[in-house]
Amino acid sequence: MNPLAQRLNAGELLNLQRSQYNERLFIHDVVPAGLSQRGSVTVSNLGSFYCCFITGTFSTIASPGGGAVVDTGVNYLSGQLIDGNGNKRLFDQRIPLDLLFSPGRRKDVTSTTVIADPPGNALFYPLPFEYLFPESTLIEFDVNNTSDEPNSYELCLHGFRLVGQTTMQGRNSDIQVI
Repeated sequence: MNPLAQRLNAGELLNLQRSQYNERLFIHDVVPAGLSQRGSVTVSNLGSFYCCFITGTFSTIASPGGGAVVDTGVNYLSGQLIDGNGNKRLFDQRIPLDLLFSPGRRKDVTSTTVIADPPGNALFYPLPFEYLFPESTLIEFDVNNTSDEPNSYELCLHGFRLVGQTTMQGRNSDIQVI
């Protein structure tokens, strides 16, 4: 006999399952050379979004000395995540994307030397980032590009959609769905 099955309450588990599900929110953009640009995604009105992890990729395109466009392997992008509900900045300052994203840098096919370019990152370590975004919130990612060429990025917020009213309670910020 399975002792775990004796302790599970199927009714409670089904209610919990109906009130939350895994979800991924994506922000992707191409940032013009030498400028900043905000990409965004909106949390729908189905319920709050509890983010648990961040992953992402970015390109490293430049044209050194005004020459050919090459993938240098050098990070030119830095970003600031913003909770649009009150325009709250979620980091103290912009964070270089090579420190924030995993798997991180990827080879870019627009490079004129794609075969000789440094390899992209292959390791995948999601960055723990826990934050509760209320429903209908605009999540923004303000990215600065210091390259002389446009660079792109893809940000994925991994978490749970909490359907219904959510509250934060307790010292450890346990989430309760009511």
